[in-house]
Amino acid sequence: SERDQITLDLYYYTLQFGLEKGFTADKLSVLFSIMKSTHESSMASFWPARRSFDYFKDLLLQHSVQRPPYSVGLFSLQDVKDITDYAATGYFRHYMLYKYAFTKKTEMRFSTIFTHTMSVAESLPAGFMQPLSAAEDEDEKLKRQEQEALAQLAAAQAEVTMEELEAAGVPEDIREQVLSKVNSQLDTMKNNMETKLEQENMEMRAKIAELEKMLRNKDAQPL
Repeated sequence: SERDQITLDLYYYTLQFGLEKGFTADKLSVLFSIMKSTHESSMASFWPARRSFDYFKDLLLQHSVQRPPYSVGLFSLQDVKDITDYAATGYFRHYMLYKYAFTKKTEMRFSTIFTHTMSVAESLPAGFMQPLSAAEDEDEKLKRQEQEALAQLAAAQAEVTMEELEAAGVPEDIREQVLSKVNSQLDTMKNNMETKLEQENMEMRAKIAELEKMLRNKDAQPL
């Protein structure tokens, strides 16, 4: 693959550099291991260039200072300088290209599966479509609505008495004010209900008249 070819080129030119510098077999082996570990760790963890270069320097210093058992002085000071220059002008100069080539690409595929097709009746609210047997006659519906409105109106017509206020524990000195205010609000509610009832009756009669007109026009059309 292309990634394998890029990796082989990196290792090939690393060994070629070591041979040109006259490195011994030990130095060649360590140089190869340093570049290999740096490349694999950087690409696997997707490190930025600075993090990768720091990791490279740590490995190189571990093999440039004689301090057993923490490090071993395999490379000389000139070797360290040459290896650092080689890595900086080669691998790290093209580090972003390496990251681009070794970045894992993720592909997402979507599919839609229809497991159920909802009919028009199912999509409507509950109780929206009722059977014909449960339908209410228009005149009966109008009569029922009028009776309900009259019942509400009758309840609103009742006035509060002084005895009821006394039984409710309203202080005597403010009973007259409370009685006047409550009965005034009841009168307002009564007037509002009467107005609303009359408006609903007018709207219902208008709808019935429009429906009757449509039926007459339909019957009058020639077949």
